[in-house]
Amino acid sequence: MPSYKEHVLVAIIMVFPFFPNIFYIALAVIGASIIDMDHKVNQKNITIIGLLGVILALILYIFHFPYLVGVLIALMALLFYVSKHRGLMHSIIGIVFISVCVTFFVFGAHNLITQYTNLRVTLIIISLILGIVILNKKIVPIYAFLIIIGLIFTSNLGFDIYYVALAFFLGCLSHVILDLFTPSGVQLINPLSSVKFKKRAGFTLLAIWVGCVIASVVLYGNNFLSIIGFSNLL
Repeated sequence: MPSYKEHVLVAIIMVFPFFPNIFYIALAVIGASIIDMDHKVNQKNITIIGLLGVILALILYIFHFPYLVGVLIALMALLFYVSKHRGLMHSIIGIVFISVCVTFFVFGAHNLITQYTNLRVTLIIISLILGIVILNKKIVPIYAFLIIIGLIFTSNLGFDIYYVALAFFLGCLSHVILDLFTPSGVQLINPLSSVKFKKRAGFTLLAIWVGCVIASVVLYGNNFLSIIGFSNLL
């Protein structure tokens, strides 16, 4: 079974060709780590995430922001809590749902925090909140240090909800791909089917990723997002 270190490394490798930006790389790392919240050893963290969702919903409601953001986070936590490991939350449908929920959380937190401080501080706070709640405690200190230093010295800061969603999805997908190469495999199309996919599916997804990287380099320099109609990140 891949370790949390391997999942983090693969997430960085997969997202970097498309998002050479510290904030979006951080989101990919979070995405690669949150997938294993369906493991019973992470039930404490899931409870915290659920409570944060409820609290966020209340705060956003009070400040007249869309409180659905917090509701989605609480719902995501509930699904993690009741799901079997490498079941629904490891499937394509599961990681799409997770990506949507966390994207809305980042969007809601961004809108709230930027009322009181600048974008740089906002991105640092969001990154640290997600890292502390989701990441393995052994890597939180180095993660926090790199995020703070990276965002302080980044000159081209920006925030795009589409980049948030895609970076997080790539991070989640990187985790699933790595798990496909383990003997137990992954229920890739759960809940439609409980069939477990293994190496062949892993190689297929890797081939698609490599194709996207090559296409982005050949056609658009270093930014695949241009292929689907979004403006350049850098």
